Amino acid sequence: MNAHPLREGPRGQFMVALYRAGRRADALATYRDLRCRLTEELGVEPGPSLQRLHQQLLTADTALLAPEAPPERRPRPPAPAPALIPRQLPPASTTFIGRGSEASVIETLLDSGRDTSMVISAIDGIGGVGKSSLAIQTAHRFADRFPDGQLYVDLRGSAAGVTPLAPAAVLGRFLSALGVDGTAVPADTDEAAAMFRSLTADRRLLVVLDNAASVEQVRPLLPAGTGCGVLITSREMLTTLEGADHLRLGELPRDQARILLDRLVGRERTAAEPDAVDEIIRICGGLPLALRIVGARLAARPRWPLRSLVDRLVDTRTRLDELQVGDLAVRASFHAGYDSLRHSGHGVDQHAARALRLFGVLPGEDVSPPVAAALLDLPAERTADALERLTDAHLLHAPHPDRYRMHDLVRLFAREQAHQEKAECSAALERVLRCYLDTTLRALPLLNPDIHPPGDTAPGGSIPLTTHREAEAWLETERANLVAAVTGAAAWAECPAPARLSVRLARALQWFLYPRAHIQDLRAVNGAALSTARRLGDRTGEAWALDHLSAVHWLRREYGEMRACLDSALAIWRATGDREGEQRSLCNLADALTEQGHYEESVRTQKGQLANARATGDRKAEVVGLGNLGRSYRGLGRTEEALDCFGESLEHARRIGDADLEGFALYETGVVRMEQGCFEEAWEHMTQALPVWTRPGAAAKWRGYTWSALFPTCVRLHVGPEPRPRSP
Repeated sequence: MNAHPLREGPRGQFMVALYRAGRRADALATYRDLRCRLTEELGVEPGPSLQRLHQQLLTADTALLAPEAPPERRPRPPAPAPALIPRQLPPASTTFIGRGSEASVIETLLDSGRDTSMVISAIDGIGGVGKSSLAIQTAHRFADRFPDGQLYVDLRGSAAGVTPLAPAAVLGRFLSALGVDGTAVPADTDEAAAMFRSLTADRRLLVVLDNAASVEQVRPLLPAGTGCGVLITSREMLTTLEGADHLRLGELPRDQARILLDRLVGRERTAAEPDAVDEIIRICGGLPLALRIVGARLAARPRWPLRSLVDRLVDTRTRLDELQVGDLAVRASFHAGYDSLRHSGHGVDQHAARALRLFGVLPGEDVSPPVAAALLDLPAERTADALERLTDAHLLHAPHPDRYRMHDLVRLFAREQAHQEKAECSAALERVLRCYLDTTLRALPLLNPDIHPPGDTAPGGSIPLTTHREAEAWLETERANLVAAVTGAAAWAECPAPARLSVRLARALQWFLYPRAHIQDLRAVNGAALSTARRLGDRTGEAWALDHLSAVHWLRREYGEMRACLDSALAIWRATGDREGEQRSLCNLADALTEQGHYEESVRTQKGQLANARATGDRKAEVVGLGNLGRSYRGLGRTEEALDCFGESLEHARRIGDADLEGFALYETGVVRMEQGCFEEAWEHMTQALPVWTRPGAAAKWRGYTWSALFPTCVRLHVGPEPRPRSP
């Protein structure tokens, strides 16, 4: 045989001899050695007869055994070894609750494939959502349907800093559990997988593959029997696994989260502090891992009130530090997914890891692909790939088409990673704010051609908008994110460029938020802009923020606070010599004085504003000033002077085409005529004002003013100064 190493006949006889001598592993090694020589030296595979012999060795075919001795010389056979039935499932959790609908889906699947096909149920979801618990609990529940045993392995595909198990190592475990001698387990993965399939072909076996890293890791571990079932858990959806039914596991519903805390902490303690329980559930975001950590910490501290731990969890800077106990940690769970992307050799994975890190600076609750492209500074196609990769890894989710959102705890993890790359993240935040600012500045004139907000746009920095409908839809859809962009920039105090952009964005948003009376948003953006401008030493930005805050107080009828803001703004305008800013704040101050009944002071203030408006050529400011001066005269009882102001204001409003100011002048004229007893003229002016203020696209503040103040007035005008007697 040594003289002719490539002759298959002698090699085959040698393999049979080794097998009959109980040296099955050496027989298989002999085949592998011959196959390697043939392919390397001749480029051919072993012949059909030798391949059949190899398959017989793999399946321990009894036909290869030596012929039986005559009965008189036949030794007594040894007692048969008992069949091995593996029971490898880990203990089921004693605190597992809920997930009834998900377990029902798996049960239906197992029933549907009984005796007809192998069933594969692949469970995917974010780290810490309870995939393993569901799989193990379900496996215990249905174990009796698989009388030939249950195999279990943690494939380590989601453990931070741990290399996933190789399929060959797992097959060695499985084959040993099924009674194969360790020396007979093939070292080659394909051969070991073939042996595993042969041994499971006629069995009803349940295989649980926990924490799978990839489809490539799972495929060799699938049994062959039609009565077998496979439960797989994975961070990612194993979309290319043939024949698998996929179940995406979401966060734990609030009612089930409460029951879980009841079990972990004790019903008496949770019942005593229901508000604290609600806060814990909110902070944990329905993530079972986080809830179990909180429950374990509280259970170990039976004298602690629940509120004491809530107070620790409220601080987002240290929340992930608090969400760890023993070998459980939310941060470590997220690190595994992040590290697998960061250390991957694939470009898409690395873009996805960078995207997750940069999402830590992203203001707002969700993001659209165009804004994400600005964040990442990538073309749209590569941005879409990165977003989808993070979605597949359950580090993002898409609640709506073209909107991506991150779990609150994942966002905190991303923020931690972002702070390790401050220069990169400052530039990314600046790009996002520039995108928001430029798009807002382009959208405002589409809403109202009379709006000309200050500020220049950068070419290519904005999202394309061409119609009123598109502009309105974009601003409303992104409103919460735009507000967060202004308020969130304060957290990056060491980054002056994004901070300056946030002040400018707040200034631009006034033209969208104020006409629609979004009071809370106005207060938030202008309050943040004020503190940021002061920190930057931006006197102009500070004055604008004060002026815009005064508008918030005007909408809330807080005239004292309105005046305080305007006095401060005026002091800055005068110190910097900004006459346009001064006349604007003077106009607003006169309005506040009128509302407070300080008519004489209001007249003096408004005349100063009018002089400024005429000197600077600001026609709209002149129209507003004339209307406000007329209101001050009306307050003093100087009705003719008031009518002159309203008439001139109406004329100029029509000339510049401002329908809102036209309606205001008509309404105020009608009020004066009513007070003079000229009800027919008053009615004429009021009925002209109504369609102006209630037209489509009219500012929300005018519509509100119309129906709260104008409509009752019109009714009063219609019936005259005295109620008319009812008809009998």
